[in-house]
Amino acid sequence: MSEALKGLKEQYLRCVRCGQCRSVCPVFEVVRNETATPRGKVFLAHLLATGELEATSQVQAQLSRCLLCRSCSKECPSAIPVHQIVTAARAELAEKTPSPTKRLVFKKIWARPRRLALAARLTRTIQALGLDRLGLSLRMLPPGFALPGRLPRRPAHTTIPAINPAIGETRLRVGYFLGCSTNFMFPGVAASTVAVLSRLGCEVVIPPELKCCGLPQLASGEAAAASALASANSEVFRLLKVQTVVSDCASCTVALKETPEFAGIKVTELSELLLELVTKYSPGFRQIQKPVTYHYPCHLSKAQGITEAPRDLLLLTCRDFREMDSATDCCGSGGTFALYHYQTSMAILDKKIAAIKKSGAEIVATSCPTCIMQLRHGLARHGYKIDVVHSVELLEKSFEHETLL
Repeated sequence: MSEALKGLKEQYLRCVRCGQCRSVCPVFEVVRNETATPRGKVFLAHLLATGELEATSQVQAQLSRCLLCRSCSKECPSAIPVHQIVTAARAELAEKTPSPTKRLVFKKIWARPRRLALAARLTRTIQALGLDRLGLSLRMLPPGFALPGRLPRRPAHTTIPAINPAIGETRLRVGYFLGCSTNFMFPGVAASTVAVLSRLGCEVVIPPELKCCGLPQLASGEAAAASALASANSEVFRLLKVQTVVSDCASCTVALKETPEFAGIKVTELSELLLELVTKYSPGFRQIQKPVTYHYPCHLSKAQGITEAPRDLLLLTCRDFREMDSATDCCGSGGTFALYHYQTSMAILDKKIAAIKKSGAEIVATSCPTCIMQLRHGLARHGYKIDVVHSVELLEKSFEHETLL
């Protein structure tokens, strides 16, 4: 048994199978099978830990049906960290029944920046030749392969300087953790993040040596790889001696906050830092005129317990902010979850898309690149022409004196 799973024994033994987790699990709401419930996964982990259940691909498949959204961990009356138990069980399974494909992707490619950049260039070439559309139409590629959309020509790290001075007085030296999704899929979000922080008096440092935050590796069972990435990244920021570290990605922020390797390094959630700076040093801005709603990423609202800052920021920058129904419900993205469980992911997403449509908003803001990707995909599937943006992009627009959105 892995040390991680062994160390959680007291936690999974506290589960009394009350069923409270069933009422909040987005996967169970769609699947309606007991093995898909959080308590079912805790029980599987227990059996796996005691040796009563053999590590097999079937068990691995059952434990993969979890978004790690933390809805269950947040609502559990016994305060059981279900997400930690699931990730520990996945690590156990990855060790005993390793998947060559997952190990290649998450350990050999995703964990190594140069190889990841090469994979992104290869993907752009495939898209330019139309081979992705062909592969999807012939069902040679999983439907989830279409989720990222067309990759931009250049990643963010090739267009944004490593050191970005503050505009005017320097109030804060900030380390910007540029995550993989933002870097390769949403370079405009990175540009907006740097522009807004600079405008608010921050010197923004983007270390070129940064690697993945480690969350995808942890979720896939490659715990050792995740720890190695965290160690490398924490050492980079310690040498820089920045006053705080931020990321535009709620998932990256959680990974940095919770990893032991980042102990002693201050990590601040972006919307909280921006709200503080705007409140103290607002340079003046005009409000966005179109109706805006906000989707709360699970790793923001549930993992960090942050809901007020992003809403308050939008209330300042948007004339017509509309809170959608079930705004904190999961969108079904879960990182790579949609690649393995596309139909389940889309069923969860459909509920979110209906809430967006009902709100009457013309713009959806959020704070997670993979949520942006998921929401855009869902809106396109339904034929809705509603923009999905990162909230920091709206803040940058509100600072401009040109025509707003």
